[in-house]
Amino acid sequence: MIIHQREISYSKNYSEFFETLVKIKEYMGEKYPEISIDLMYNLAGQRGRATIQTRYASLADYERIDAEVDNDEEYSKLFEPIITATGDLPVDQFYRII
Repeated sequence: MIIHQREISYSKNYSEFFETLVKIKEYMGEKYPEISIDLMYNLAGQRGRATIQTRYASLADYERIDAEVDNDEEYSKLFEPIITATGDLPVDQFYRII
């Protein structure tokens, strides 16, 4: 199993930010039912960061879906307000389950 985490900054208008994350999760869940997606925000430590954690059965699944998402205009439209709100790029991390 592969876990991809995308950490994103948010600002004062966090309710709008969280609503957008939920829309992205719903879109991805409908398009790719084989993955699981969790949305989280930190309750301690560094504030103002949310995490999208996505689980894939294999690295091949991640690579296939990631390539499709890179060319998905609808996904880009959904994600664009999040990036433009802060100007920060997301931070990605990958894990393999032991």
